[in-house]
Amino acid sequence: MSIATQFRWKRAINSLRFFHEEYDLVKDVAKSAGPEFQKYYEKFCAEHDIDIAELNAKHIDRVKDAYGVKDEEDLGRVQDKEMQTRDELLDACDTMIARFQGKTEEERPPIDKEVHETFERLFKAIAVHVHPDKAKDEKTRILFEQKFKDAKNALDSQKYFTLLEMAEELDIELPKNYNEQITWMEAEGKRLRTQIQQHMQTYNYLFADCESDVNRDHLIRSFLKQLFDLDVPQKNT
Repeated sequence: MSIATQFRWKRAINSLRFFHEEYDLVKDVAKSAGPEFQKYYEKFCAEHDIDIAELNAKHIDRVKDAYGVKDEEDLGRVQDKEMQTRDELLDACDTMIARFQGKTEEERPPIDKEVHETFERLFKAIAVHVHPDKAKDEKTRILFEQKFKDAKNALDSQKYFTLLEMAEELDIELPKNYNEQITWMEAEGKRLRTQIQQHMQTYNYLFADCESDVNRDHLIRSFLKQLFDLDVPQKNT
């Protein structure tokens, strides 16, 4: 491997690791902010004499589209207060702005068969070293079991950089098809970067980024305008 190829390969690995970590972080932030967004939204509406149930009923088609459901029964289920900490509700809220803007979760493109087979072979080589059945005592068995799960998860989730790291730790020879790996990792990094940008434009994430009630009020006004075409005037103080 030339020095230039080695540099591109290592940079592609580092970039892909970063994008995966950033993607997980942004999704976690948005998901954690979901219940707080809903709570603040209800508080804002109460303070401004806005009847949420009446708004939902008046604009039922837009609300169903926003939550990604087909009928009112499903809508009632995901809006139920008891569901506010459930992933189903948080994911529904988190996709609202994307749906309004005509955006959808970008599907992962079909992976290059050669690249995937390369890492399947690498996984098998790792599994030979860390399979729990090879452990000589209970402590080692637990360690091997976790490493085996981590390797399998890395293969299934296409976090191939984890397999490369594990292989280096175990002194396993790394696959040599560097150019194919670089091409796939750069394309995957681009896809993840787009997903990160989309999640950072969701109302849940934007709410988490608000530093004051003034910012939160402005965000809720934007939300009401976008979902219901409702202009909420500033309250006189």
